[in-house]
Parts: sequence; structure tokens; C-alpha cells
Amino acid sequence: MTTRLWLSGLMLLAAGTVRADFEANLRAAAALCKEQKHEQAIDSYAKLGQARSDPEERYEAICAAATCARLHLHSETRALDLCQRIGAQPYVKACRATVYQWATSPSQVVAEFRDEDFSTWPESLAAIGYAVRGSAYFNLKNGSEAARDFLRAFQFAKSYAKWSALQRLGDTYWKLLDDELLAEACYRKCISDFGGGWPGLQARVNLGELLLSQARHDAALQCLTGAPGVGGSWKAALLIGAAKVHIAAGHKPEAIAALKQALDTAGLHASQKKECESLLAGLK
Repeated sequence: MTTRLWLSGLMLLAAGTVRADFEANLRAAAALCKEQKHEQAIDSYAKLGQARSDPEERYEAICAAATCARLHLHSETRALDLCQRIGAQPYVKACRATVYQWATSPSQVVAEFRDEDFSTWPESLAAIGYAVRGSAYFNLKNGSEAARDFLRAFQFAKSYAKWSALQRLGDTYWKLLDDELLAEACYRKCISDFGGGWPGLQARVNLGELLLSQARHDAALQCLTGAPGVGGSWKAALLIGAAKVHIAAGHKPEAIAALKQALDTAGLHASQKKECESLLAGLK
């Protein structure tokens, strides 16, 4: 018994060492990508994945290679070709779905995954499938199907992906299904339960716009000013949203003050700067 326990412990230790080596190699490939050595990074990721027998580890490494090819080399075709190297389902399909987060053709995504039952996939992969197909349906203005998939993505996903799905569900109810009540409920739950980070902040920006469209000026301002400590482009977005509410409410001095504060915000995007200047010009 003692020998058996010793051997079992030795095997666990060996497995842990192998996993640690795998993770170290992933970090090394990621460093190459960060250094903009994208071809080397893709090659490192792909070789690492193909050397692994475990399909989850093959997926982890090769999907990183495909993502690098799609985002940094701007090649969807090459990224999708890399996915095939995983050689096991549903991991190949999940890798393709990951690439389709930046799909150039939503109709292609729907054609490939229309009948896919993502609930049979491991939960983390199912969340990706539902979110990607939901986005494709949203872009094709198929509200009912988009809402179904975003709801399922919310049920399967974790952390940022979970609340991003709920925020997108709110967008779907508002923009495609004309249900402002459910849209507001999604946005408010995302803000209250997730809080900081881009899904909660995007929900706050969108809810402010929704409330403004309903002429609920006080509620819109409460929403847009309810995230103290936020910086960068998100701070600018909230200030621009508040300025628009002040303009609609006839509060010219407050609108000008908010826009000037947005212009002074570090991390302001060029498009936000242009919008601020345009709004200020209209207030003169």
C-alpha cells in the first residue's frame, strides 16, 4: 500500500511538472507575440499544441496560434486552417468559433453553426459558441435568435464573458426586439452584479443612452455619474453621455463643463475628442 501511494504521488508530481512546463511554453509564445514576433509566436504555439495528446491542451495552444494569426496577421483563412490541427471535436469547432469573434461574414458563422448544439460541448467552450453565434445573428438583425444565444452564453460563461453576454442581451432587446423594459433590466443587472470592467461600463453607457431616449434625464444622469474612479476612455464615454443628457435637458453650462472634462481626460480616443469638439461647437 505504501509503495502504491508513493508511486501515485510520484505520478501526480510528474504530471504537475509536465503541466508547469506546458504553461511556461505558453508564456514564452505569448511573449513572442507581445514582441510582435508573430510568425515565431504562431509556430511556437502550434508546435506546442501538436506535441500534446490531451485535446484541451492542444486546443489551448493551437487556439492561441489561431487568435494571433487572426488579430495580428489579419488572416481569417490562416487562423481557420490552424484550428484543424487540433484534430479532435468539439475543440476544432470551438477554435473556429473563437476566430469568428472577429468574423468578416456573420452569414458564414450562421451557416456553419446554425444547427450546432453547443450544450453538448464543455461549458467554457459552449459559452464561446453561443456568444459568437449570438453576435452573428445580432449583426444579421435576427433578434429572437440572438437573444436566445446570448441568454445561453450568459448561463454557460464565467466572469467577463458572462456579463458581456448579458450586456449584449440588453442590446438585443433594445435595438432589435423593441423591448426597452427587458433591455433596462439586463443593463441594470449587469451594472449591479458585475460593476467595474468593460461589460458593466458598457452596460452603463448604453443604459444612459436608453434612458436619454426616454427623456428620463435624472435617471440617465444618475446612471452615467454612478461609476466614480473610472478613468481613460470609459470616463470620457460617461462624461460625453452625461453632456448629451444635459444638452437635452437644457443645461448648457453643465454640458460644457462635462465636455471640457472629457477633453482633459487621459486616454481619450480620437473619435471621442472629435465628438466632444462637435458638441461644444453646437453649444456656442
